[in-house]
Amino acid sequence: MLNLKSRRRGSGTALSAQQTTLSVSWLGNQFRALAVHRGQIEGTWTSPEPVEGVNHFLTLLRRAAAETNFKGTTASLVLAHARLVHQLIEVPPARGAALQKLVSRQAQQQNPFPGEAVWSAQPAESAKATQRLLLNLFPKALLDELLAGSAKAGLFLTTVMPVPALLQSQLTELPNAESEIVVLAAQTGDSTTVLVGRSDGRVLLSRTLAGNWNTNLARMALDLKRTVLFVNQQFGVNVNAVWLFGPNAAEHTAAIQDQVQLPVQPSPTPYTEDYWATEVLRTTVGEAQNLITREQQMAPQRKLAARVLAATVAVILLGSGGVAYYLHRLETAQQQNLRASEREIAALQTKRRGLEDLHADLARRQEMVSVVVEGRNPPLAGWFLAYLSEAVPTDLVVTNLSFQREERAWKLRLGGMLQPSGTNPPPNALAAAVSSLTNRLGSGPFHISFLAPPPPPGTGPAGAGVPSATATNWLSRLGSAPPPPAPKPISVEDSFLIEGLVQP
Repeated sequence: MLNLKSRRRGSGTALSAQQTTLSVSWLGNQFRALAVHRGQIEGTWTSPEPVEGVNHFLTLLRRAAAETNFKGTTASLVLAHARLVHQLIEVPPARGAALQKLVSRQAQQQNPFPGEAVWSAQPAESAKATQRLLLNLFPKALLDELLAGSAKAGLFLTTVMPVPALLQSQLTELPNAESEIVVLAAQTGDSTTVLVGRSDGRVLLSRTLAGNWNTNLARMALDLKRTVLFVNQQFGVNVNAVWLFGPNAAEHTAAIQDQVQLPVQPSPTPYTEDYWATEVLRTTVGEAQNLITREQQMAPQRKLAARVLAATVAVILLGSGGVAYYLHRLETAQQQNLRASEREIAALQTKRRGLEDLHADLARRQEMVSVVVEGRNPPLAGWFLAYLSEAVPTDLVVTNLSFQREERAWKLRLGGMLQPSGTNPPPNALAAAVSSLTNRLGSGPFHISFLAPPPPPGTGPAGAGVPSATATNWLSRLGSAPPPPAPKPISVEDSFLIEGLVQP
């Protein structure tokens, strides 16, 4: 957007602490550079030889950076060049993008150079129906050489400011009424830049004169007089005063005044060799007064943003690659662990099957041992029979004996009958004999626990007195003696039956 406003901070104002740049003033054949770091001038350098031609810009810029020990990345340039042309144009009243298009069209129409021209615009005194601007035209090919030289020197050229843009801000410091027309002549190297305007900043004309008051006073004074006459004829106004700005200006005011026949005074703005290089940093001018376009000015930021973006992308890619590599290693380790676990599981399953087979074999062996050891009943029957021969009273005869294993005890069933020795036994002979038998069996060594008191004589089961086949067979195996003769029939009242448990 075209912005023609400008604001000057003043010659004595300190530089901004945020400024770090190599500020160059290239005025005709004079080249001077200042290294500014955070608002402080850290080094200066002036070319010892006169500078001719843009093709030396790269060499001069590199030497200036080396001589001033500049470590920054940007550069600014104040330019007074023989190819820099100043023209006054009129455009319809407009603002913003529309004004920029009108000025750009006028600049190309007024272009005196072969090829395209770059331009900057300064507000000029205008009539009511039109808008006047002072154009500063410069060949685009030369500007591209300046930009290329800066890039090769490792610097970004962010500002190329024509001298009239800085002189316009100096008009406001002249002690003249706003309505008075004045001429401000500044020595710019081997030439003189002239700006005609009012002290409120509105300009009428700008031109560059050959020579200066230090090298060719007569010619410069004659050209200055012709400029004053041109202003009187072209604009119909009278010039009220002439102000000189540059080295030794006060020494030549009288001679110039004799030529132009107008009051001539040195400018109240103090002159130093560093004025132009520092003034471009102190003055905030509109973007339209800079020969470098907004896009070119943003090149350092774009390049820095591109570097930051590239670095960020590189970091992200490296981080992604690192994460991917870590995940790959982790996956590989997990797969290796999984394969190791599968091998271990297979080995454990094989071992488990072996242990199961061994357990089954041991179980079978244990079962066999149990069958052999636990299935074999203790020899209680033989022991009991050996003792029974002593425990049974002489009046009793055992006719039925059985042992049955129940859990951890033996169930005894003993039956028999009374066989008295005399012909007339007492009535309670059976009860006494049975009582004697149970007493003996209940004590040692077998300690039989009887399940119920012995039944009274005669209450035994029918046929209890008759020896069973099992008892007979068992009794027949006790010895090799022939079986005893069959007993004579006995009545049921003379039989008995007792039951008990024997702990082995």
